[in-house]
Amino acid sequence: MTSNNKLSNAIALFSTGLLAGTFFYVKFNVLPTFWEVPPFVHLRFRSTLMKHNDVVFQSLMIISIISCIWFTWRIRSLKHICVFTGFAAMLAITAYLITSFGTLPINAQLRTWTQTSPPKNWVKILKLWDFYHTCRTVAAIASFIMMLIATFFKKQLYKKQFNRNN
Repeated sequence: MTSNNKLSNAIALFSTGLLAGTFFYVKFNVLPTFWEVPPFVHLRFRSTLMKHNDVVFQSLMIISIISCIWFTWRIRSLKHICVFTGFAAMLAITAYLITSFGTLPINAQLRTWTQTSPPKNWVKILKLWDFYHTCRTVAAIASFIMMLIATFFKKQLYKKQFNRNN
């Protein structure tokens, strides 16, 4: 295996894993905390957190997409493994699209609310955000799993080839 294959594999595996872990942490630690504090704290903290997270999350998703595509290109001769890396890229793209058309518009809307008088349906709107976040979390975790499977099968294939040649 060439060093470019190892590098592209490592970056794709790391970025999809980091994205999945980040979304997982938000889903199971940050979001439940939001719902346990008073509404003004919830809204203020959520708005501030989303402002800081927007760039980080989008960067992680873009790096995951590019690295999965790069790795897929690097191992394109290994057709059955490319299926997994291709799915990993598609799932990372799915997470990005859910973010772009689901959570980001709600984040923008949230920034326009005054902290003391949000709209009457603010809970419904934020529950929708939570739903979109759950969907992108599942997509990110599935992308990471696809990369893990591809890495495992690629290593097994190279071991077979190495043993056959010796």
